[in-house]
Order: sequence, then C-alpha cells, then structure tokens
Amino acid sequence: MRAIRVNEFGGPPVLTLEEVPEPVAEPGQTLIEVDTAGVNFGDVLVREGQYFGRKALPVIPGWEVVGRAMSAAPDGAFGAGDRVVALLDGRGYAELVAAPSEDVAPVPDQVSDQVALAMVIQGATAWRLSEGLAPGERVLVSGAGSGVTHLLVQLARHRGAGEVTVIASSQEKADRVLELGADRAVRSDLDAALAEELEARLEGGKVDLVIDMIGGDTLMAMLRRLRPGGRAIIYGVAGGSPAKISTGAMLKNGWNISGLWLGHPGSILLRDALAGLFELNMAGKLNPTLGPILPLTEASAAHRAVEGRTGVGKVALDCRSAARPG
Repeated sequence: MRAIRVNEFGGPPVLTLEEVPEPVAEPGQTLIEVDTAGVNFGDVLVREGQYFGRKALPVIPGWEVVGRAMSAAPDGAFGAGDRVVALLDGRGYAELVAAPSEDVAPVPDQVSDQVALAMVIQGATAWRLSEGLAPGERVLVSGAGSGVTHLLVQLARHRGAGEVTVIASSQEKADRVLELGADRAVRSDLDAALAEELEARLEGGKVDLVIDMIGGDTLMAMLRRLRPGGRAIIYGVAGGSPAKISTGAMLKNGWNISGLWLGHPGSILLRDALAGLFELNMAGKLNPTLGPILPLTEASAAHRAVEGRTGVGKVALDCRSAARPG
C-alpha cells in the first residue's frame, strides 16, 4: 500500500510517499480502508522528532482517518463496509490502517469526511475541556486560531457559559472567534503586556475557568485573572515554553490545575463524545472551521498550512488520490 513516511526528522520535504507493508489487524483492532486523513499540529511535531519523545524512525504520521471498516465491530457499533472515523496511535497517512476497535465510530451520512475528522482530536478535546463547565461561569481561553478553540467557544455557549473571552494573536483570528460566539477577543500581539490587556478588558474581573494551549507567559498572564478557587486546564504548549507555576500560588488561591491529553488509553469514551458532537453538528449548533483537502502526494503542503498557524481550519489529506511512485 501507499503511505507517507518520515525516514529522517526535518522540514516538510521529509514527508515522502512510499510503498509500505499493509497493516495486519491484531485482536481488538479493525482494518479501515482510508478515504481521508486529518492533519494536526502534533503531526508537525512528530515529523520534527519533538513529540513527547517519539524518536523512532521510520514513522508514518497521522492520528485520525475516515474510511470504510473492513470488518464489523464485535459489539455491533458498526458493520463491515460502514463509513467510520477512527482515532489512531499514528500511521494514519496511508491507504489502510489498523485502528483500536473501541476508538472507531460510525459516521452519519449527513456528516462530511472533513467535519468528521475535525470532531476526532479537535472536537473530542473541546468536548472534554468543556465537560465540567457550569452555567454562568466566565471562561478565558487561549489560541484563537486553533480548531479546538473554535469548537470550544461554541460548546461553552451551548453549555451555558456566562462569558467567553479568547486571546488572539491577530485581528483576523479575533474576528473569527467573535463570529463563533465569544464575548470578547483580547489581542496578544499589541504593544501592551498581555497581563495588562487582560486586566483592562476584563475590567479587573476574575474568571472561573482558564483553558490554555500556549504555555509560558501566556498561561501566567491568564492565571493572574483566575479567581480564588477557580480551575485551569492545560492541553498544549504551542508557544514552545512550558510555564513554571508556583505551588505556593496554587495553595494560596485554592486553584485546581490539571492537564488534558487524549493520548492516554481510556482518557475519553470517544464514541459517546463523537455521537454528541455529530448530533450538534447536524442540528446546526456546532460547526468546525474547515481548511483545504489536499492529495496525499501533497502532504508537505498540508504541513506547511498547519504549521503556519494562520487559523486555516481543518486540513485533510485525500488518501485515495496518490499516484503510485515510479
């Protein structure tokens, strides 16, 4: 079969189309004939050799696919030939994958491949981040260009948030989250320090929940606006510098600070989350930001689009369109 493989860590050109052995489904796995694979920023880190210590080569990137199940689920969740979406432990940029059966879910006919892919990592992450949100709570979120943030703003509104403030690094990204229902967007690219901008725009007020994917100074500025007894959830360090949080500040303020990563086994009942996300999408209440669908042969261009962090939307690869090498 054909797949995109990384044989040496580096820039987008290291993504090469090759003939590789077909996967064999082990017990608890389902073979899927892939139609479309999602592209995430984490794939860029895998390509560069920077993702959570994953240094083994060669590697096939990709954690989410939509395609046709080649066998039925043991529990009857889907049948052979059904259209499904899956969360993988890598190896998604390929014509065929072996996915954990518990992380394979049927896709309704009304949901497009690209929307289904957007609901796997981005959607399930936003679902988990907003699960404990109580009606009326004030929420402060970073990463206005992120697909997770775009879905999170909508889910926070659906779950009754009293106020949603998003940190944006450009006016274009700010405008987008405001369109999606955010109450305000606070620019992080202005001359004033972010902490000062947040204090001014929030009029000295405090928030109940901080959700951060940037880290570093951004997270520290956000925590200055977290009320005593409030909570913070960290699900990324896109800025490249983890924050050093004072345990003394945590104790003094009674903060509950936690991390979220979907990579932990059993971290989420994916089928349940996807069912809820698909239902909201079909009802017109939840719409991901969609980007281009590129041929598998243009995986390098897809990575450039994602790592540009321009808020391009969900980028996908058409795994049916690759020309055989040679």
